[in-house]
Amino acid sequence: MTATSPRPRRRILWILIAAVAIIALAIAAAVIAGTIRASESDPTIAPTDTSASPKPSASATADAEPTGCLGGDTRDADMLLAAQKAAPHTSNGAVEVAAAAMRWMYQYPVPSDDQIASASPKLFASSASAQFRDLSAAYAKTSNPSAGVVENGKTFYISTIPGVWHLESYTDTTATVSVGGGYVVDGELSPQLRFATTSTWKWEDGSWRLESGEFKRAVDDLYSIGTTFTGGC
Repeated sequence: MTATSPRPRRRILWILIAAVAIIALAIAAAVIAGTIRASESDPTIAPTDTSASPKPSASATADAEPTGCLGGDTRDADMLLAAQKAAPHTSNGAVEVAAAAMRWMYQYPVPSDDQIASASPKLFASSASAQFRDLSAAYAKTSNPSAGVVENGKTFYISTIPGVWHLESYTDTTATVSVGGGYVVDGELSPQLRFATTSTWKWEDGSWRLESGEFKRAVDDLYSIGTTFTGGC
């Protein structure tokens, strides 16, 4: 009687082992592929950001914070024009000129016709209305720029020592600024009386020039959001 060889059974066993290994590899490959697809489409998986960091805005300002006293501590046309000439082409520069204009315009006695004639040609933007430009006519209608806050006939001016500023909007060509200060009446700084005004400035012919003005913000509103001048006068 001839003995039966066990080799066929061993071959079948090795074939089964190989088949199991192939199936396991296929399952692993499917899992890996599924993970890759999930990372590409699942919004809960954050992709790696390989982009460069954004550059700082070209309009960002790095100049000195507004002092409220650019041009000097006088309140004449020379001070205003000096501030306008020195103010840089930045948002802070526009704030400085707005503060200088407030200090010059809002005082009693009001600027003389000679002072107005000296300042007006460079002060106003070409887009300012003829009525807005005519300061002499405006002062003729009311010689008290405080609109009754200070008694008629009393000497006063606006000081930026307790002053604040707020940039309403800014582009490279236009700035709208609110500025405020304290009333100095008969030489004494009032602890309560404050003033606020808003003006729009155009960058024109190498300087900030006044286009329009309004009383946009209440004094309390401006002082609640405004930034204090670093100096003041």
